[in-house]
Amino acid sequence: MSGKDELYACIDVGTTRIKLNVYDAALKLRHSEGLTVPVSPEGLQDAEQLFRAVRQLLSRGKELGVRSAGLATYRASTVAWDKDGKPLTPIVTWTDRSVFQTYKKLPMRIKLVGKIPPFDLVISPYSPVMKFLRLKELNPSLDADSMQWTVDTYLVYRLTRRLVSDATNACLTGLVDPRSMKEIGVVKFLFKLRMETPEIVENAETLGSWEGVEINSLVADQQAASVAEWALERGVGKITNGTGTFVDIPTDGFSRRGDLIPLVLLRHKRRTWFGVEGYLPTTGKAVDAMLGMGLLRDYSDLETEGGKGVVFIPALSGLQVPRVPNAKGVIAGLDLGSDRGAIVSGLLSSIAFHVKLVLEQSGECLEVLRADGALSKSNALLRRISSATGVRVERCADQEATSRGLAMLQRAALGRASLEDQSKLRRETEAFSSKGDAREQEEYEKWKNLIESLRSSRKSFLAE
Repeated sequence: MSGKDELYACIDVGTTRIKLNVYDAALKLRHSEGLTVPVSPEGLQDAEQLFRAVRQLLSRGKELGVRSAGLATYRASTVAWDKDGKPLTPIVTWTDRSVFQTYKKLPMRIKLVGKIPPFDLVISPYSPVMKFLRLKELNPSLDADSMQWTVDTYLVYRLTRRLVSDATNACLTGLVDPRSMKEIGVVKFLFKLRMETPEIVENAETLGSWEGVEINSLVADQQAASVAEWALERGVGKITNGTGTFVDIPTDGFSRRGDLIPLVLLRHKRRTWFGVEGYLPTTGKAVDAMLGMGLLRDYSDLETEGGKGVVFIPALSGLQVPRVPNAKGVIAGLDLGSDRGAIVSGLLSSIAFHVKLVLEQSGECLEVLRADGALSKSNALLRRISSATGVRVERCADQEATSRGLAMLQRAALGRASLEDQSKLRRETEAFSSKGDAREQEEYEKWKNLIESLRSSRKSFLAE
């Protein structure tokens, strides 16, 4: 098959929804389907069920004539398996809250080390290192011969028998230095983690094959979306409004900014692109909850302009910016005149203000924010984000940014086109520009005050 006729299978491994999107050489979406793999209320997922879903979708892609595939996976989630690929634990997903109890059990001497930068990034309740310790809690018989790493490594091992991890996922474990791409041995020593560290690979690279289908790309899901939106250089940021709201901002080199997470956006041709990220974990979940409670009839109700004054912080699973892991969701400012529209307006404003806070902490001056994800279909939300931040917001017609980024990476791996040339194929963009007023700034200050009350109310009903 010639390059212009090739099809590219993009497996987007979301936390509960696994999607197959097939693109052609012009980066046009030709086919889409998906499967659901549930996550337990405790934040655990059946690793065998996840692999079977990925394998089923790859088989479907093969039926459609695909010979190249890429995988984008959700991040900061761990699993253990044996040399035959059999899972030894469930996946400890990024939604697992029990890791905070795991952190509390750490010896005081290790917690004290965690007060010293840069160890505060890896010795904290937020660190994926806690999820490696959680694996041992789930299966105390784990030893040095077992494989223990993140979802990307597990899936590729099952498909190709290679033990690899891509740079974007590996550098979020706390066990790999994002500047050198080498293992941080002192962290493994501190926590007595004896498993083998996978080979760190780039994001556009042939990793092997499965039943005649080459695996030509491996990348974390949010970073794949940054590639698709070409939000890799300073001045252009990316927002994904899906299960949560993830704001990724490129930086000039590895850098820590406020409560934001420093991360690798892309590793390609021996070059590393860096950025910072802030996220609100459960914005989409909050919308689903509102649908379930009848506060929304359908997604079109998000376009309803309601009254001002209501503040809705959708912290259904804690806050990452600022760091309040046990925060609860809050609706404040209700009065006798408040209606459903006011609560919706409060939610949209809260998402927009969160984006503004992330931008402030990043210290970066952006010319444009590029939005994707299901909630980004809301015009009202994107207008609100633009108004709060003073930055133009763009939305591509193809909202499957993670999969589109995967297709671009596969084509780069195969030598069909450079990533930069492919970025020019981004088409049918809609822009939203709006400027806030003094009242909106007052609302933002009110929102920040409520956020600070969550930070200081650790023992109240607002935070367990």
